[in-house]
Amino acid sequence: MVRAGLGRAAALAVLLASASLAGLWVGRLAERPGRFPRESSPALSPSAPKTFRTLLTLPGEEQRPSRGRARVGRERERGRAAASAASSSPVRGGIFWSRWLEAQVPRGFPASEASSWLAAARAASVVGLERGGCGRAPNRLARLSDGSRACVRYGINPEQVQGEALSYHLAGLLGFQERLPPVALSRVEASGAGGRRWAAVGEELRGAPWAEGAVVSLARWVDNLTDVVAPQPWRAPLREAGPGALSPPALRGLSLAQLVELVQWSDLILFDYLTANFDRLVSNLFSLQWDPRVMHRATRNLHRAPDGGLVFLDNEAGLGHGYRLLAVWDRYNEPLLRSVCIFREGTAARVRDLHRLRNAASELLHIYRTREPLAESLGFLSDQQARLLQERIDLVHQHILDCQAQAAQEHL
Repeated sequence: MVRAGLGRAAALAVLLASASLAGLWVGRLAERPGRFPRESSPALSPSAPKTFRTLLTLPGEEQRPSRGRARVGRERERGRAAASAASSSPVRGGIFWSRWLEAQVPRGFPASEASSWLAAARAASVVGLERGGCGRAPNRLARLSDGSRACVRYGINPEQVQGEALSYHLAGLLGFQERLPPVALSRVEASGAGGRRWAAVGEELRGAPWAEGAVVSLARWVDNLTDVVAPQPWRAPLREAGPGALSPPALRGLSLAQLVELVQWSDLILFDYLTANFDRLVSNLFSLQWDPRVMHRATRNLHRAPDGGLVFLDNEAGLGHGYRLLAVWDRYNEPLLRSVCIFREGTAARVRDLHRLRNAASELLHIYRTREPLAESLGFLSDQQARLLQERIDLVHQHILDCQAQAAQEHL
């Protein structure tokens, strides 16, 4: 009995000593910074559910899954938004590109950047002229003293230089000037006050077929451009594609990139009709008579920038020059216009306002004189050409109304 009691007492003493040592060891660990957090672990908290997962969770680890879940949640939300946009109709109201689709169009040459470049180009000197890269043989690629480059276009006659400048400003009135490289006018002078700007390239000027005092256009050079082939609605001859080739049914199965390109093409075809420009898609259509594959080849004076945006280049065939040749080229420009029955709403609104106010030529003249210091040197459209511009604005507006009526009829 005594021996058993002593054994129990010894065991109790050993147990108490072990507990004291354990408590001392835990207490000393808690005093060491960085080993365990001072706050109690949720896994060991009396209120925490004693699941197998919580028992395996290390102190502080319980926060990681929540951050991961939040990140995954955000990614899923973005994915759902993208999927929702992709599944949304690219057209609203039957004839207008949807806003979410327009938001995907690359920005091109923003107004602020264009304004900065134009100011710098007008103040810079020409330090080099190179052949090639800018179209016809008389044109040159100029290196400017500010480090930028520009295509200098001389034009067969002053009317073409005027067409380049006026087309640029008309695109501004229509709301898609960002698709065109900025254009400024410059006077070529080998001597005198203005000669200082061209003094460094006097030798090159003597080899160029430019008349002294001629006004040329300087269009901002764009690197890394690639060719553009006409999209599917215009691959077939227009007599087969027919009116409204670009309409909602034609968009089925197209990728986002294809839709974004068509948004820009709808502006381009309206623009080329209004300016009667025959040196772009019309030129390809004309060549169909001897080259049946021409619509599968690069489109003239149209390129794609690295960001996917279309660049409407070399517009000197528009307006004055194009209007003189309407009898030749409108057989192609008119069917092209009627092939489009989806528009940017902003473009349609600008056309509607110019139709309603009947002031297309006067608005163009005002913006041209305000923003181009050499505007008076080339003059403006003749009275007849000004009337032609308004008539073409009116016809585009009526065409948009016809497409709208057709869409409403099909919706019934």
